[in-house]
Amino acid sequence: MRWTRKKILAEIKRLYEEGAELYYSAAERDHLNLVRAAAWHFGTWRLAVEQAGIDYESLSRYKRWNRERVVQRIQELHAQGADLSWRSVSMEVDPALAAAALRSNGFSSWREAIAAAGLDIEETARYKYWNEELVLQEIQRLHRAGEPLSSKHMQDNDQSLFCAARRRFGSWDNALDAAGLDHTKIRLRRAKSSKVESNGGAAGKRGVVANGSTPAAAANGKAPAAKRASGRKATAQRATTKRATTKRAAQRKSAEQVVAQS
Repeated sequence: MRWTRKKILAEIKRLYEEGAELYYSAAERDHLNLVRAAAWHFGTWRLAVEQAGIDYESLSRYKRWNRERVVQRIQELHAQGADLSWRSVSMEVDPALAAAALRSNGFSSWREAIAAAGLDIEETARYKYWNEELVLQEIQRLHRAGEPLSSKHMQDNDQSLFCAARRRFGSWDNALDAAGLDHTKIRLRRAKSSKVESNGGAAGKRGVVANGSTPAAAANGKAPAAKRASGRKATAQRATTKRATTKRAAQRKSAEQVVAQS
């Protein structure tokens, strides 16, 4: 489309009447060509919107939010499996939602907004709030269940607990001790486990050959066969040499007889 000032204003009015989001970031996202044309003809997107008879301030992203919209957005994010902890929403997932939820026409707290959406804040936050008591209880539960508690295992499998333990107790070893466990024994157990795995790997590398023997045994079995083959080859060579020698001797004798007769 070839944009003119008249077409630009008509398109802005049409989108506004349809309820489209026309604050700058939304318009740029959804109607980039229109925004660029408006900036070219009117100087800025805002001036084009105002020229179309629309109060640009009324388009503010935050002023479009109300309690119902906040609840709807929270439910949408929950259906997507998003982390709905305050820290995550306010810094990464949807900062605009976080700001709108606590405005004067919103909710008194993020917990209240979550509850209004029919959700439990403790269940929707991907990373639960860890205090010292919860950290110790979880470590003890894992120990009773026989789970590995080495720092390497915890970093790979439960980073939330591991980081909380370090934050609350200074180190993972300190948290283990505070939970009534001996961190040195945990380390020894880890070391023994690694040694067993290492030995198993070495045995695996040695392996077996098709008949079930080890490569070394197979090599030892091959040695006599190779030796026998070498012996047969030497015997054949000696027989060939002997035949050649006998033939040459016969030829010399025949030549001597011819000379004697002449």
